[in-house]
Amino acid sequence: MSPVDLFLKFWLRRGRYPWSRLRRLFERKHLSTPLPSAATVQDVADALAQVTWTMDGPLHLYDCISYPQTTWVKKKDDCDGFAVLAAALLRQVDADTLPVLVTVMLSPAAKSHTVCVFKEGDAYRFFDNAHLNDSTYPSYADVVQEVARRGERVVCWDVLDPVGLRQLEYHGG
Repeated sequence: MSPVDLFLKFWLRRGRYPWSRLRRLFERKHLSTPLPSAATVQDVADALAQVTWTMDGPLHLYDCISYPQTTWVKKKDDCDGFAVLAAALLRQVDADTLPVLVTVMLSPAAKSHTVCVFKEGDAYRFFDNAHLNDSTYPSYADVVQEVARRGERVVCWDVLDPVGLRQLEYHGG
């Protein structure tokens, strides 16, 4: 296992969410910003289309999960921002969609990605930034395999509660 793989596993398992909680302390000013209304999954897609994708800072040192309101105010963010905003809007559509964030750490590390996965009937669908993936998947692991097509191999992955930033599942040793 490479040093980069070890770091990615440490970051996803132990570092990313405490860092996100710390960074969120400086974003509280945005919490009073109303999010757009969403009554359908298409409304969610329409709102996400108003946000511009942007890369994290140098070497991804600023990687964190912002409040959805921060993404909406700035109208730009990386995949984490799209995913957390999609999750907040999907909860408006129907709480039974149970939206979560799935982060897949890939090799090469620059291909790592976060998506918003949600329940639709007995299957899962996901938003990949502003794009609603048309397929359905029987499990989170199947979504991970779809996302993994971006890179060469999966290093590790997790499932996260987007509200409390609580890791629900971790896979990767």
